[in-house]
Parts: sequence; C-alpha cells; structure tokens
Amino acid sequence: MMLSPHPLRPQGLARPRDAGIDVAAALAAWVAGVDRGALFGASRGGAQVAAARQLAIYLAHVVLGHDLTRLSAAFGRDRATLRHALRRIEDERDDPIFDRQLIGLETILLPLRHEGGPCGSGPR
Repeated sequence: MMLSPHPLRPQGLARPRDAGIDVAAALAAWVAGVDRGALFGASRGGAQVAAARQLAIYLAHVVLGHDLTRLSAAFGRDRATLRHALRRIEDERDDPIFDRQLIGLETILLPLRHEGGPCGSGPR
C-alpha cells in the first residue's frame, strides 16, 4: 500500500478551491516573498513559507470567516496545526508594527467576507 504525503488529502485529489482562501494565500505569500503554491505543499517548507502559511490561515479564518474544517482541507494540515498558526499570529500582534501591518492586510481582505461567512457564521 502506498501512503500519500498527507493523510488529509489523498494523492491525486486536488484541494478544495475557494477564491477567498486563494486571495488570502496570495497576499500572505506576496508579503513574505514566497511562492503561493508552496503554502499548499505537502512539506512544511522553509521558515518563510511556514510563516506565510500561518498568516494565510489566520487571514482566511479571522477575516474571511472560514472554519477550521474548510481550512484543514484547503491547506492540507490538521486542526492542531491550524490552531497553532492562529495562536502564533495572535502572539505576534503584541508587536505594534506587526499589528499595524496585519490591520492593513485585513483591510484589503475585508470586502471579500460574506455576511454570514462561507461556513454560516456571522461576522466576528
């Protein structure tokens, strides 16, 4: 039996497509100076890729309202990894410079948020 690189996404299956998640990932990758596709790769990647992925997860969850199940499928990561990403970004918000930059990114993405959110949750 051949094991797939990641148990949440069997080999040969594409990740679920979502324009909001794609935009959040593109924005995070652009800010970090990494390839957007690397954020969805099976491997962790380097520190810059991992940080960009964490930022994309945070933006997609907090700003766009995607639930962890949807993000887990999109990024090919388990929920514990997603929670770690969210905590890490929240901790970094203690830095006023990082917080101002993050507010700028949130402002860019806010128009993409649907009332009721993609998973049926209301605005945060």
